[in-house]
Amino acid sequence: VTAYLVRMIIEIVIDMKNFVLVLIISIMAFGNSYYILGRNSDSDNLAGETVTDAFIFSYKMALGDFGLDGFNTKDEEILWIIFVINTIIVLVMLLNLVIAIMGDTFDRVQETQENSMLQELTQMIRENEFLFSRSRAFKRAKYIIVIEAEKAEGGSSVSWEGKLNQLKTFIEQSSEEHIAHLKKLQENIDTIAVIALDDKLRPIEDKINHKLSTCDQRLEKIRKSTDMFVEYVEDYISKLQKK
Repeated sequence: VTAYLVRMIIEIVIDMKNFVLVLIISIMAFGNSYYILGRNSDSDNLAGETVTDAFIFSYKMALGDFGLDGFNTKDEEILWIIFVINTIIVLVMLLNLVIAIMGDTFDRVQETQENSMLQELTQMIRENEFLFSRSRAFKRAKYIIVIEAEKAEGGSSVSWEGKLNQLKTFIEQSSEEHIAHLKKLQENIDTIAVIALDDKLRPIEDKINHKLSTCDQRLEKIRKSTDMFVEYVEDYISKLQKK
């Protein structure tokens, strides 16, 4: 069950290689600064007598072991400035950075927890090949008995998928629910829009039909009046022709 933890430690060490390089450079840089400024002191060098002592002094400063007794020199202002920069870069930035790196590696390994566990188990099996001869150990054996722990059917898996994997699953499920809800909402909006449009257009349609009907009636009256006028004119012309 804890085999994946071995893989996690290995991955954390691999991911920290660049961080360790930056940390070593920072410790050496600040250690060299403390050593040079300490040599200007009238008393003993605050960082030690050798460069190695200065590096150890800088490393202890990075861990929070502040040795400030020897800062009362003629370069005290510069020492305090370097001390503040040292605490900000090493204590605040780099040590918080290593926590973030370890957290990202932890999440990545947790996502593939089962695969990492199987990888470590297969590595152990491969290493066992060099410890004993399988042909000699099973020379007189006719059967191989395999014993496995009984598992309840439908039991929940004890493996944890990791925070990122859980977050991905949650986002996917939430996205599907939101998409379905938006589709349903869009359908409701379309239905309401159609109903509202019909309700608004129906009175206008009735008014237009009423006006068209009125126009038809007026046109019919004009047509009848025109026919009567034409008949009257024809009668009048015919009477004139007879005279």
